[in-house]
Amino acid sequence: MTNHTWIDWCQKQLGDLSRRLLLQGYQPHRIEYLKRTRPEFRQQFDTFMDRVYDVMEAMAQNPEGFHHFDAFTKAKQELLLFTNTHRQALLELDLAETA
Repeated sequence: MTNHTWIDWCQKQLGDLSRRLLLQGYQPHRIEYLKRTRPEFRQQFDTFMDRVYDVMEAMAQNPEGFHHFDAFTKAKQELLLFTNTHRQALLELDLAETA
């Protein structure tokens, strides 16, 4: 794959991640709030961002490496698993406000 192809693929994956987070109830303002107030969320989110950055750097250096698909997908899955598993606790303020 070329660098341009990898960039396109990464943008689609990040767009898919955003959509899935929205479906779980995580709006952008809520994500920012959780990063500021919940250390466990911040740590998980920062770990995801660090891993994605590392994968994207590796893609740029070795665009022929198809192992990048797996590394990126695994990071994305781990973040989504965390946000889904802890959804009630992380979104409880929003749920309490609507009740």
